[in-house]
Amino acid sequence: MTGGEILGRLETERQNQHKFIKWWRIENDFADFELIDTFVGGVDKNQVFAGYELLDMEQMWNLLKTRAPARVNREERNHADVIVWEHHTKKGEVKEEICPFIPKSLMTIMDVETRGNVIDG
Repeated sequence: MTGGEILGRLETERQNQHKFIKWWRIENDFADFELIDTFVGGVDKNQVFAGYELLDMEQMWNLLKTRAPARVNREERNHADVIVWEHHTKKGEVKEEICPFIPKSLMTIMDVETRGNVIDG
């Protein structure tokens, strides 16, 4: 299927809870995750894909937890869910960040943890 076909399907398949898209290539050697709005804004309509899946916040959180189980935790602070993320800075220091539990935070942390290179079966 092409990027254009996926865009057409998104119009009918996307529901309010869907914030992310997981897509993979025909070679099935690479999977990527993006915010749906980012995907829509940048996809080449002629690019060929093997498939895709729409994900909600909980599904993306579960994927992140499997990739960085010791470095991410979800907590409630000040009546809001947050992500407590422990990671290394460029200087090699361990840093703890408190991030809001929102799509952009999940995507940013996923990109850093996977270095933007996700191989997924």
